[in-house]
Amino acid sequence: MKASLQRVCVTGTGSFLPNEPVSNEEIDGVLGHLVDAPPRVQTFTRTVARRMLEQSGVRSRHFAVDRETHALTHTISALGEGAARRALEAAGRRPDEVELLLISSPTFDSGTPPTSALLQERLGIERCAEMEIHSNCSGVGKCVQVACDALRLGRYRTALVVYSQLSSVYLRSCYFNQPLMNKTQAALRYILADGSGALLLEARESGAAELPGELLGTFVESIGGRQAPAMTAGGGVCDILNGQNPAEAMYGRGRHHLDQDFAAVNRYAGPYLLQGLLRMLATLDLAPERVDHYVWSIPTLQLYNDQIARACELLRAGPERMKFRATHSGYCGGASLLIHLDEMVRSGELKRGQIAAVYSVESSKWMSAGFVLRW
Repeated sequence: MKASLQRVCVTGTGSFLPNEPVSNEEIDGVLGHLVDAPPRVQTFTRTVARRMLEQSGVRSRHFAVDRETHALTHTISALGEGAARRALEAAGRRPDEVELLLISSPTFDSGTPPTSALLQERLGIERCAEMEIHSNCSGVGKCVQVACDALRLGRYRTALVVYSQLSSVYLRSCYFNQPLMNKTQAALRYILADGSGALLLEARESGAAELPGELLGTFVESIGGRQAPAMTAGGGVCDILNGQNPAEAMYGRGRHHLDQDFAAVNRYAGPYLLQGLLRMLATLDLAPERVDHYVWSIPTLQLYNDQIARACELLRAGPERMKFRATHSGYCGGASLLIHLDEMVRSGELKRGQIAAVYSVESSKWMSAGFVLRW
């Protein structure tokens, strides 16, 4: 006789922002000044970047950087540990009760061992299944889908999902080959931030009654099969195919710099986010007007304002259901989704029985992913 599928619930949320908040005026001092960058880049940081910050809607953010030495204060696994412990505490669970541990990040602590095993060690979990998903903003949805499917099938009873964004790796002045920098690479210092978020998921027996925190479904897709990437960072195999010294192949050409196609992001990010979100809701047979809260990882108020009218029209909802939430946390990539969700849970904004659709689009190769839960 075939066993019934389990239901899956979010029983704890957690988030972590490293160190004290950094105001707009303090960014260069914390990350280090670009004294060797080309004149056009330095002019940009003094003029256009200032206007960007004024229009961003972000008043402070957090960096895992020592203000005096500019050394990193946290690794990716250390950031993840902060959020993971808070999610476990919220759920009333111990680390050794975690059976499946998943972490996603666009970077990693080391080529090997994987960051997932390093996080396992930090949490003091002697034995569990662990997986690491290398991704940017879509990594949260990918992890939740893997965890949800594994719990529904009865393979595990508990799963801890963690996402860490350590943007400072790419942003500190010491990281750049400054004479090779361009304005776009410098601009990302005024957009990105550090932080982590976590969810504890647990399997529940099937039944008719509504369960608090139940996941109603997940969704993952990529439409990047024929589209150029809009965010790139070297440092991998593709940069050393020709037998060059890695330092010359990457640092010597500035291939390790994080870069962004802002024109493509401005053109596609908003529409692709809404299109993917609508496909997720359609897949789950969920009418948009039934959703009480839409949780997105939108980096700036300007991008939010550019899309809000269209979003309200397509989702048949007012702007109060889809707020800009990065004012005091900054844009932490995929971690923003879980940071915002955790804030909503702890403040009581997300109420029992309400439905939240959590979704993000990743410009690196136009992937998107998300999930829906009834709190």
